[in-house]
Amino acid sequence: MFIALILALATAGCGDSDDDSATAREAAAEERLYPWLKGPTREFLLPPGGDNVVQTFGEEGTSRERAEATAVIAAWLRARAAKDWARDCSFFSRPFDRMLTEDANTVTKGRVKTCAEALAYFKGHASGDFRNTLGGSQIDSLRVGEGQKVDGNFGLMAFAQYHGTDGKDWVVPLEREGGEWKIAKAGPINRLR
Repeated sequence: MFIALILALATAGCGDSDDDSATAREAAAEERLYPWLKGPTREFLLPPGGDNVVQTFGEEGTSRERAEATAVIAAWLRARAAKDWARDCSFFSRPFDRMLTEDANTVTKGRVKTCAEALAYFKGHASGDFRNTLGGSQIDSLRVGEGQKVDGNFGLMAFAQYHGTDGKDWVVPLEREGGEWKIAKAGPINRLR
């Protein structure tokens, strides 16, 4: 009788071990957001309910693609910080350059005719604060895939993600053009947490 009572008490507090381990596995799966997602993009995931469209777009780029994108972004950010509008524009995709120029042309009733003039006209309203938040580091993640580009056409594009020198996370949209990555926005996007 005594042994039966001890066994009954011991099993009453433990529950079914298969159920407990299954519950633990389910809880762990729920806690790990996007368990199928691999690579450095995981560093940028936002909690459930956050906007993770960039982090889950396409697939992680190769180290070579990341290096190519880093070189373009670093040179562009330096030109942008120096407010060298012509050089800044040289990194833009043709559709983005055209859209920015047309917007400025419309607003100025035809006075602005080039991308450099558009950046000079819009200043921080287009380019942000002109700070180079990449510094000398590399981008941390490059999400590459087919998507809708600035001009509405579909093609190869990417989102570069990096941890900025200012403690913020940043995203730079890119489009593939003529075998090279081109910038598809006048300033990096602050990735709010």
